Amino acid sequence: MPATDGLQPPLTPAERQVVKSYGGWTSFMQAYGLKPWDSDDIEDAYRIVQQMAADD
Repeated sequence: MPATDGLQPPLTPAERQVVKSYGGWTSFMQAYGLKPWDSDDIEDAYRIVQQMAADD
């Protein structure tokens, strides 16, 4: 597990499932061109995962 996976915000079970399908938080962020160590990018990724979980 990459160290940057530890920067993952608290997720609901549905959000966790979305992230898991990408292989983890770091892989999820990189899939969207976001930097897992950048706090602004973490916020953007969190909004993306919330929307994806809501659409399911």
